[in-house]
Amino acid sequence: MPSSPGKSLLLFQELDAVNSSSIPKVYACFGILFSLLGVVSPLLKGVSKEAILSGLSWRSAGQTLVLLVLMWVYTSALEPLGFILSTMLFLASGFLIMGERRWRTVLLASVPVTLVFWFIMTQLLGIYLVPGELWS
Repeated sequence: MPSSPGKSLLLFQELDAVNSSSIPKVYACFGILFSLLGVVSPLLKGVSKEAILSGLSWRSAGQTLVLLVLMWVYTSALEPLGFILSTMLFLASGFLIMGERRWRTVLLASVPVTLVFWFIMTQLLGIYLVPGELWS
């Protein structure tokens, strides 16, 4: 198989069974499988539709939708704001959406996690994380 121009794999890596995208694909498959099992298992146990629907609320559905929009905003903000600032804002906003109201907890959960993750990725592993146009 010849190498195509848009690929980032080297010639000898093209036929490898495992590459850098293998584990995320496996995680995605497991996520889909377990999500489907979570949806289908109550139906297989014979639980009534009313009992299933009574466990759902409009509030949790709204939170889920807002979190999905927040994920889209986060990916859009990575380039202009950079990894550190956009990740701190993303985590803090996510905690607030999920109902955490103590600012100290929100800040202590989002700021150190972001900074430690940034340090591990950039300084220890040498992985490039976008600094952002705001700081460049």
